[in-house]
Amino acid sequence: MKTLIYLSFLIFCAATASAEENQPDLNLDEKDLSSADIFSVSGFYTLGINHNDSQSQYIRDLSQSRTNHSQTSARTDSRVGVQLLADFTPQWSAALQVTAREGVDYANGDAVDWAFLRYRPNENWSLRVGRLSVDMFMLSDFRNVGYTYPWVRPVQDFYGLIPFFQYNGADLQFRQQLGDGELKLKGNLGRISSTLRSGVGDFRVHGDDLASASFEWSDERFHLRASVGQMNLQGKVPGSDLLSSGLGQLSPFWPSAAQIQHDLKIKGRLKFLLLGASYDNGPWWFQGEWGRMQSEAAIYGHMEGAYLSAAYRIDAFQPYITLSQAKSKNAPYRAPLPQGPLPPQLAMASQNLAAGTNQFLNSLYTDQQTYSIGIRWDFHPRMALKFQYDRIHAADGGKGLWDNGNAQPGRLKANVFSLSFDGLF
Repeated sequence: MKTLIYLSFLIFCAATASAEENQPDLNLDEKDLSSADIFSVSGFYTLGINHNDSQSQYIRDLSQSRTNHSQTSARTDSRVGVQLLADFTPQWSAALQVTAREGVDYANGDAVDWAFLRYRPNENWSLRVGRLSVDMFMLSDFRNVGYTYPWVRPVQDFYGLIPFFQYNGADLQFRQQLGDGELKLKGNLGRISSTLRSGVGDFRVHGDDLASASFEWSDERFHLRASVGQMNLQGKVPGSDLLSSGLGQLSPFWPSAAQIQHDLKIKGRLKFLLLGASYDNGPWWFQGEWGRMQSEAAIYGHMEGAYLSAAYRIDAFQPYITLSQAKSKNAPYRAPLPQGPLPPQLAMASQNLAAGTNQFLNSLYTDQQTYSIGIRWDFHPRMALKFQYDRIHAADGGKGLWDNGNAQPGRLKANVFSLSFDGLF
């Protein structure tokens, strides 16, 4: 009953929108706009349910709460959204997009995906200012719009590692026809703020001084994309102050305590490089992405994720298969213990603090592979029903993409069964 109430709430509440590809292009040669043409409203929804046979709780990405899920959950994938577009003149327009989904920090305004003003002096250049989608990957503008991709959800081993959805700032885009295709170059500046979930607690992380650039080329069949950028991470995980205080008390006997205290802070530069490509000739569809994130913050570390997916359309049906992997490239954190003999109480205290620090800083450590098969049925021009099966293997100490991070020892082998109903309105 609670699940039905929750799903009804999602449908009749507010939230996200149809993809930007559905936005009307501004006709720069048009001189007059009627009031009926100025504003348009659209939206999307996903009603999803999944079940996994492990004792751990399956999440979609690192922004989702680990307390609202069970082995069977209707919260993980369900979402609904609405988008308001305004074309004031051929050059000036604005967009507002709001999303209701599990994992959104409403108190900090994370439900607002877009709230920007756009200026297009001509068909080649575009400047946007306000709240924008994080421009890092193939699904940057459509990540929440389940109708726009074949899977039940964006591939967890890749998109689960990237818990950033929007930023406040500006972007400048140049596009130009190049042969039979179109070239797009974009630069982004701004600030990211997001709530992350870990096995040791939820915490707010900020990405200051975000600077990134992306390259895209596409024609009727191919779409190539690359993005590169960096930001300065800052944040504090609940419980880190207690560990830091204990380390400070033992610092006269523990030379490494100061370095461990520094490692407990979420502070440092994060760099990212992401590459993607897709091919679509009608019946066949292929898409793959690879990404690397290198962070000076020990809790996030260096991570890589990649996937390759293939689908084949048979009338209204689209069966697909996906292979993916996510892996932390740095070694698991190991706090160095004091050297030499210590009184028993101090030795025990240092061992407990080192163990707590290791659990804390390895809570997001990831080593996971997934094999997925599924089918999409477009039974209506604006509606689709999807079924997906995921077989997931995570190494001992590599379950950072699961509910409790790496708090539970042992390897994980899970079967996840998912069903979703996606649509546009």
